[in-house]
Amino acid sequence: MERRMLVRTGLFLAVLTVLINGGVLCPAFARQEERSLDTITDYYDTLVKQGMDGIGNLLKSRKREKSEIEGVWDDLNERFISVFSKIGHFEFDSLLKKEKSESIAKRASEWSNSMTLLIHDLQAVGEVVAWQRQVNRDIAQREFDIEKAPNRIAGYTERLKDDGPRLEAIARDLKGGRLSSEAIQKCLDEVKSVRITAENVSGSIGRTIGYLEEDVTLGKEMDKRIAKILEDWTQMKDRHPNVAPELSDTPLNWVPLAKKHWENLEKAREEFDKAYGPFLEGKIFKDISVFREYGYKDLSRPAVNLEIELKTALAAAVQKEKSEAELRRAIELDEELTRKERERIRKLDDSVSPQRSRELSLAHSRAAGGISRVRELQLLMSRFPLDQVNSPEYRKLSEESSLIMDFKHPEQLAVERKIREFEELQKKVTRERETIINEHRDRREKLGLAPEW
Repeated sequence: MERRMLVRTGLFLAVLTVLINGGVLCPAFARQEERSLDTITDYYDTLVKQGMDGIGNLLKSRKREKSEIEGVWDDLNERFISVFSKIGHFEFDSLLKKEKSESIAKRASEWSNSMTLLIHDLQAVGEVVAWQRQVNRDIAQREFDIEKAPNRIAGYTERLKDDGPRLEAIARDLKGGRLSSEAIQKCLDEVKSVRITAENVSGSIGRTIGYLEEDVTLGKEMDKRIAKILEDWTQMKDRHPNVAPELSDTPLNWVPLAKKHWENLEKAREEFDKAYGPFLEGKIFKDISVFREYGYKDLSRPAVNLEIELKTALAAAVQKEKSEAELRRAIELDEELTRKERERIRKLDDSVSPQRSRELSLAHSRAAGGISRVRELQLLMSRFPLDQVNSPEYRKLSEESSLIMDFKHPEQLAVERKIREFEELQKKVTRERETIINEHRDRREKLGLAPEW
């Protein structure tokens, strides 16, 4: 037992020497030749107080980088807060066992237990500063979004501001019979352009809403774990009555510092809600009557409906014997068929894409090792003595080389089969593609409409 104690004490003194030489320990303590329990307790009270002062400054910070928040806490914890529990207790325990005064030993033991508990409780600072960094990141993100709000929203409304009245004007002229077939075709092209713009706006709005909803890390309520830690900080004096008052009183001062960050986030959220409220509620097009009743996903619907009306008018000029209701159904059916035809052609083109063709060509050149393998085989054969050129090993290498050079190697033949299959597929795709295009053209000609892809 005595031997182990000497080893532990020696270890502490060695570490202590490093700390002194490194400037971590204060000069007064470093010069202390005869250390006592009182000098040790005073020293560590002072050291922890230094660390707690640093924590107070850290909790005021609005920085967002991990090294500037959690990294600073790790440094404070390592240099000031946890030194006693990691190192200092070795010499303290040694002196405590040698202390002859029961009252001094009792007081020192109580201090040690209290300091150990305090240091344990102070580790919660790490959770708070990590949370604090998230809060500050959310604040910065919200402030960035708030600054961008006017231009973001105007970017959407400006793109459709003139299109709404134009759709209304075209609809009025169509119903009033003031459009010739040629004018209807021009209007149809114009309405298609509006539809594409509206579809793009719908997609962009959807992405922006997703970004605004997801690009933050914290919920509307403070994390319960953080709230509990802040509550514990208000009770540190009662939890640790045997440590110095300047230590047990300090955490109470940290509570408003931590809460201030949360208050700043709540204010940023309020400003964010003001800036984006109408946008998130789907009301930014309320002043454009054509789009007013439609949700963001359906912004193209007015243009789609007007397209059908215009196409029905064109079809009526060709198929005069059919009623408007019949023509409308035919146009709607054509819209559905055209959508399916586009999708089918896309799939056909993908199945014989240039990329697929390049992959097969590359696989063909590399099959069985390609020219690189032939060179390797020739090098191996060149190393055989003349009296061994008829050996089984040499013949095996030669046969493999011949197969590759003649493109008769099994791996090469397998790739060539795939190439032939691909070429056959290309022919089938071409035939099916032509059939789809011809059927589409004929169907739309009967309706008085130009082909549309």
